[in-house]
Amino acid sequence: MAETSLLEAGASAASTAAALENLQVEASCSVCLEYLKEPVIIECGHNFCKACITRWWEDLERDFPCPVCRKTSRYRSLRPNRQLGSMVEIAKQLQAVKRKIRDESLCPQHHEALSLFCYEDQEAVCLICAISHTHRAHNVAPLDDATQEYKEKLQKCLAPLEQKLQEITRCKSSEEQKPAELKRLVESRRQQILTEFEELHRRLDEEQQTLLSRLEEEEQDILQRLRENAAHLGDRRRDLAHLAAEVEGKCLQSGFEMLKVRPLLLRGPSGRAQPSFAQAVLSARSAHSSALLL
Repeated sequence: MAETSLLEAGASAASTAAALENLQVEASCSVCLEYLKEPVIIECGHNFCKACITRWWEDLERDFPCPVCRKTSRYRSLRPNRQLGSMVEIAKQLQAVKRKIRDESLCPQHHEALSLFCYEDQEAVCLICAISHTHRAHNVAPLDDATQEYKEKLQKCLAPLEQKLQEITRCKSSEEQKPAELKRLVESRRQQILTEFEELHRRLDEEQQTLLSRLEEEEQDILQRLRENAAHLGDRRRDLAHLAAEVEGKCLQSGFEMLKVRPLLLRGPSGRAQPSFAQAVLSARSAHSSALLL
């Protein structure tokens, strides 16, 4: 099992290195052997740095040969190859990534790439570590396979987490809707309170108008009775004033005529029997007090 894993890891690493090397070759200039700068294509189809092919043909006036296949062209034809220029930038980035990964994933003991994973020790190891005494009897696998295996395990753990996340998202959405619902309920209650108090004010206004109307009616009734009492007292006053005038007249008469005062006191101006003089005065005072009490 370990030997098979070693072979698979070696084959995978070799395949990746070969592909990157081929890309670097295609992105390199055949003259300066560096990455192409401002790549141009000539008639035969080969690509070169613009500065390199210009220097190569610097002293020529015709029959311009290709530095690779030696095929000549009659004219100095240089066409920019922008697509190749983009590929050169990609190759540079891949090389930088490869260098970074290589520096970060080197075995600290053997300075080799950590291309295998030891399940017993749960750590990445290089090819030399895998065949050493420490890991020889251990179960090792290519780092990519182990990564994929652990990725699948993490994805299985991810499913319940995503389900929980969805539940929390639904709860959060429900909670976010509650302020709007609360605002709606508060507004409904506010309108209800306003309506109830408007109705209360209307009823109080009606009660106020009723009480004021009743008070006004009572006032008019009392005023009417007071007027009637005042008119009655006026009549009594006139009767008493007339009687007093007669009494004063009798006082000026002779003794015989004065004796006729008693019959006069017993009758009024209308000829009806009347109370005594003192009783008439007391009756007038009582009527006046009753009118004041009303």
